[in-house]
Amino acid sequence: MEIQFSKASFDDLDEIEDYLLNTWSDKVLDDFNLKLDQTLNLIIDGIVVFQKYEDTNYHKILITKHNTLIYSLNQNALIIHRILQNFQDPDDNYESLK
Repeated sequence: MEIQFSKASFDDLDEIEDYLLNTWSDKVLDDFNLKLDQTLNLIIDGIVVFQKYEDTNYHKILITKHNTLIYSLNQNALIIHRILQNFQDPDDNYESLK
């Protein structure tokens, strides 16, 4: 299955990576990337279907206690819409998916 990242999710990922590198360390960034890969594999393997995000067709899953992945699936692809920092404004996060 192909993984597709939206422009917004790439921007989210850049912000998260910058924050982790500037505030913490390479190791913390590596740990985050490992958890992201593990999360993507869980979804692709189809072991579970995760909770719907509000009243949308998107699903959400925690990557870490600080980050949530918002995604959808079609027959051929896992589409990553956002990678949110959980301390961001939930209303803004919801509006960004419309």
